[in-house]
Amino acid sequence: MEKRTLIAIVLTALIWLGWFIIFKPEQEVKKQPEAQATKEAESKEKPRVDKAGPEAAVKIARVAGAKETELKILTDIYDITLSSKGGSIKSMVYRERNIQLVVNKNGSKTRPEFDFPVSFNEDDFMKGNGLEDAVWTMAQTGPLTVKFSTRVNVDAIPVELSKIYEFNKKGHDIRLSYVFRNLGNREIPLGRKPVIISPADMLGPELDYTNTYNRLTSIFSLDGSYKQSEKGEGFFSKYGPIKREAGKIEWSGIMSRYFLIIMIPQGFTGTEAIHDNREGTGLRTGMKVEIGLLKPNQEVKKPFRVYIGEKNKDMLAAVDKSIVDASDVSKWIEPIRFVLMWCLLHINKLIGNLGWSLVIFSLITKIIFMPLTMKSNESMKKMQQLTPKLNAIKEKYKDKPEVLQREMMKVYKENKVNPMGGCFPMLLQMPFFFALYSALINSIDLWNAPFIFWMKDLSMPDTVARMFGYNLNILPLLMTATTFLQQKLSTVDTGTQQQKMMLYTMPLVFIFIFWNMPSGLVLYWALQNVFQIMHQLYINKRAKQKEATS
Repeated sequence: MEKRTLIAIVLTALIWLGWFIIFKPEQEVKKQPEAQATKEAESKEKPRVDKAGPEAAVKIARVAGAKETELKILTDIYDITLSSKGGSIKSMVYRERNIQLVVNKNGSKTRPEFDFPVSFNEDDFMKGNGLEDAVWTMAQTGPLTVKFSTRVNVDAIPVELSKIYEFNKKGHDIRLSYVFRNLGNREIPLGRKPVIISPADMLGPELDYTNTYNRLTSIFSLDGSYKQSEKGEGFFSKYGPIKREAGKIEWSGIMSRYFLIIMIPQGFTGTEAIHDNREGTGLRTGMKVEIGLLKPNQEVKKPFRVYIGEKNKDMLAAVDKSIVDASDVSKWIEPIRFVLMWCLLHINKLIGNLGWSLVIFSLITKIIFMPLTMKSNESMKKMQQLTPKLNAIKEKYKDKPEVLQREMMKVYKENKVNPMGGCFPMLLQMPFFFALYSALINSIDLWNAPFIFWMKDLSMPDTVARMFGYNLNILPLLMTATTFLQQKLSTVDTGTQQQKMMLYTMPLVFIFIFWNMPSGLVLYWALQNVFQIMHQLYINKRAKQKEATS
C-alpha cells in the first residue's frame, strides 16, 4: 500500500474521531442551590459536629454571634482582602493587569476563596469539615503578617489550628504556615492519619471553564518529575471521586490558563498528591502531610512558600527554581516563542489593537518564509514534470521493489530533484508554528483583546450563536475554505485518486482541530492562507504570461 493511501485512511479516521471529541455537546453544570441561612445559636459556645470519615470525628468550635470580618493588605503586586471566614483570601487583584484571581462566578459547587484548607482525612477533603465556613480569630501581627486561629476536636482531643500569612511586599509569593497545637491532656497520633493541605479550588481570571483550553489542571512534583492531572474525561479516563499519586511530593498546586498557585513545603515533603476528580466541582488538589505524634501542649509547624502569579519562568525561578517546569513551556520552543511575542507586542504598541497587529505580524512572517514556500513549489513542479516517467518505472518494475527504488532514485539524481523537497521547507517551519501556537494559546495579552465585527476576544473561539447545543464559529469555517482554495491552487496535479482525497480531507481535518481554538490563532492561520492564495495567483499569472510569450 502506498504512503498516500495510508495517510488518507488515517486522516479519514481522524475526522470521525474529531467529530465525537470536538463537536460533543457541552454539558451544563448545575448550579448549587444557595445554602439556607442557619438559625441564631445560643449565647454560649456550641460546637458543630462534622463527620470526617470512619477514622475520626472532627468538631468545629463555633461562637454564637461571631461575624465575618475583613482585612485589606496592599503589596506592590497584589491588592488582597482577607476574611475571618475560613481564614481565607477573599479577593486577590493582580495589580499589574488589574485581574481578579478569586473567581466568584465559576459555575462549580465549591468555594471560590483561596482558603488553603486543612483536611484530616479524604472524606474531609471531598466534602469539607466545617473549617471553611467557621469564623476564625484574626489578628494582624505585622504590616504584612496576619494570623488566623480556630479550635477543632480531633478524636475528641482539642487542637488549636492556626494559619499564618506573611505577604511579600515586592514578590509573587506568600509565606504560609500551619500550626497544630495539642490543647488536650493526651497525645494525638496524627502520624497514622496524615492531614491534607490544599490551595484554592478555583483560579482566575474568570473564564468559560467549559472550553478545553480554559480547564483547570492539577500540577505537582512527584519524585522530582513534573506532573499534570486533569479531571477524567474522554476515551481513556473517566470522572470519579479521587485521583492519587503516591511518592515524594515536593510541591503541588493548580494551574489555570494563565496563572498558577503552587504550595512548596519548606523543610519537608508530602507523601501523596490527591485530586478531586468529580464532575461539576472545582479542582481541589493537595498533598498529604505527616504531622507526627503530637504530645499534650506540643505544637508542630508546617511552613509553605506559596507562589501566586503568571506562568512565567523568570517569576517562578525568583521564588523557587524547583517550580520552573510549571510554566508548562518546552525549553526547545521557548526562545522562539519569546521572540514571537516580543515582536507581536511591539507591533501592538504602534497599532493599539492586537487583531490588526496579528494581521501585520502574519504578513511579516509570510514574507520571511516566502523563500521556503517558493522552494517547496519549485520542487513540487519538478516532481509533476517527472510524474509520467516515474509512473512508467513503477509499472515496469512493480514486481521488483529493490530495482524500482534504485531506478526512481536514479531519475531523481539525473534531474536534480529531491523527493522530499516539497515537504522539507514546511518541516523547517514546524518549530516556528509550535512556538506560535504556544504563544497565542497561553499569552494573557490576548485575553479579552477585541478585533473587529464579531471577534470580541482573541483568546476564545469567535462564537456568534449556539445552534442545537453547538457553538457556531465563523473563523474556522473561513480558515477551512481558504485552506481548500490554497491547496487547490498550489497542489501539483499528479492525477491520482489519493491526491484528490487528500485535497478534500485535509481542510475537513483542520476544521475539527481548529474549531474550539482561540480566535487569535485561527485568525493567524486564515491570514496565512489568504496571503498564500494571493501569492499563488500571482505565480500562476506570471507562468501563463511566460507560456504566452514563449
